[in-house]
Order: sequence, then structure tokens, then C-alpha cells
Amino acid sequence: MSRDSTARILVCGPTVYDFSHFGHARILLFYDLLTRYLEQKGMKTTAILNITDIDPKISFRAKEEGSSAAEISNRFINELLIDIRFLGIETFSIARTSDYVETAKNLVRGLVTDKRAYFTNGNVYLDTSSLASYGRLSRMSRDELINSRVDIANGKKNPSDILLWNGSDDFGQKYYDNYLGTGVPWWHIQDSSVAMSLFNGKYDIHGGAIELVYPHHESIIAQLQVLTSSQQPVKIWNHVGLVTVNGRKMSKSFGNVVRIRDMLQKYGSNIIRLYLFSRHYRQPFKFLQSELDKYCFINDKIASSLWRTAGTSNQSSSKLKQKFTRYIENDMNTPAALQVLIEAATHHDPTDLKYMTRIFGLNY
Repeated sequence: MSRDSTARILVCGPTVYDFSHFGHARILLFYDLLTRYLEQKGMKTTAILNITDIDPKISFRAKEEGSSAAEISNRFINELLIDIRFLGIETFSIARTSDYVETAKNLVRGLVTDKRAYFTNGNVYLDTSSLASYGRLSRMSRDELINSRVDIANGKKNPSDILLWNGSDDFGQKYYDNYLGTGVPWWHIQDSSVAMSLFNGKYDIHGGAIELVYPHHESIIAQLQVLTSSQQPVKIWNHVGLVTVNGRKMSKSFGNVVRIRDMLQKYGSNIIRLYLFSRHYRQPFKFLQSELDKYCFINDKIASSLWRTAGTSNQSSSKLKQKFTRYIENDMNTPAALQVLIEAATHHDPTDLKYMTRIFGLNY
């Protein structure tokens, strides 16, 4: 919690070179649920969905289509906003990394000036040698970090040093700085720039997919520790399990995506929410479209119960509501909470059912 009692949340969103898929929906809806619950508890929240719109994949698609990277990113940001609206999400503000390039330049220049970063072969790297906690989030030893090294290049002082400014690759998106030269702020510093600009680098929760733990979130921690002179600039790092199809993670690069748009048109947001909340957010989620029909029935049952109890109320806080709340507060145990919601629908308890559907973001 910040000093003004506002919960500050930054979520790593998609890279916008295509339509968003069901794996993105799981992340979006989990943090929507978390934010809804915090606000219901009377807590102010500032939840930012960070959109990556500087990335080689965007430029590659632009080249394929004969358009520009800006046209591609703008198109798919607009498509994402449509999906967000029809998923019933109203809890996020959007930040696109291209709006924070000047911040990134300033941060990288400052790190070089303070001798925490260095130039080599046109690139700038953060020196990780003095960061004793580097690797703690991913639970990797120094040897494991070396063996899993990223941003391989000649001239790096340490294998684990983090690329901040990429001046050696030209993939179509580039920016100029008198000190840094021509290049792009690299992936990790893009997100750190958003965090520094909006939250001064210190906030409550940073979230995203489990695959981002290393190197992305590990790198962001390192950058924010140096930039804020704090060992714990972010209180909680939170990760959502991947959605898989036929044993492989759902990914645009694998070509096995199920688009949010298609599922919304066929099933609607309520059924998607019920389905995704039926598994604990930390666990992998095996997508089976055949299972969605089960949640069509559950959705109808909830709607019928609300219709039957329209105009009635029960002002008392029942054991079901208390039970539901305990599950939500126990690491967001939505599968157990969903069973309580179904029980409330079976008992036709209007007050508790309305409360639970509001937390789940269900609209009837």
C-alpha cells in the first residue's frame, strides 16, 4: 500500500502485433478480479495495463503487410480495447511503452553517468555484478543465470548484464538521442520507464504471465533497485499460469491461438469468466473448448436464480458470503469460490449471489 492508501498495480500486457488470445484473457480477467475485490473492500486502486508497442515482431508484421509499425500497433491496440470492453473490464488504465521513450532515454543516460551501466558496440547494458539479489525471483544461481544468458553479445562485462539501449540492431523502429545515439529502449527498460514515470518506481503489485519471471521481471527488479535505491521497490510479484493447447502454451508464434474475439462472439464474457476462474490462477490451464458448454449451463443457472429472486433482498451477511470471501482472500482461490457461488445460486440467496457475481465481474 502506498502512503495515500492506494493499491498500485502494474500488469505486463500483450505485444500488439496480432489479436489477443485466451492466454491474455486469463491474465486480464485475473487482475480485473483482483482489482474488483480490492475496490469492494474499500481500497482505492490504480491498475495499469502495460502494452508493448516497440518490438521486432511488430516491425516484421508491418514489413509483411507493407505498412508501418505504428499502423500495426495502433490497429491491434484498438482491437485489444474492444476485447477488454466486451470482457466487461473497466478497472484498467492503458500505458503504451512508446509513450515513455523519453523517460527511458533519461533513465539510461543517468545509469551510464552513475557508472551503473556502460556502452559497448553501440549498446548500453546495466552492470549486474553488484546486484547480490539478482536471480532471487526466478530462484536461479549465478551459474544458472550464466547458462541461461540472454542478449548474447561481444563486449558485455558479465553474461547476465541487461540490455538497456539497443543501438546495434535495426528492425524498423528506432529513436535518436544525442548521447545514446540511434536505437531503441529494450524490452525491460520500456516497462521500468512506465513504472518510474507513473509510480516513481515503487508500487504494490507487478503482475503478468509466469513465463515473464526470467528474464523480464528479474531484469525489471534489477533496474528498479538501482533506479530507486531500494531493495524492494515492488512489494509483490505475481504470476498467472499459462494456457496450453494440445500440450503446448498458447502462443501466436506457435500458431495455436484461440482468439478472445472468437470466444466472445460464441459464448460471451460471463461464460469465459466462469471457465477461466474454474482453475487456480497459478496453475497451468489446459484449454478445451468442449468444457465451455458446461459453463453455459452454470451461467444459465445463475441467471435463473437472479431472475427468480428479483425484487427480494436479504440484508444479513450469510455464511456463504463469508465462505466465498475467505476463499478469495486465500490467494484468490477462485475454483473454491466458484463452487460457493453455484451453491448460492442453488439456494436462491439474492444478496449473497449479487455480491459474488459482482466480484466475479458477471453481468446479468
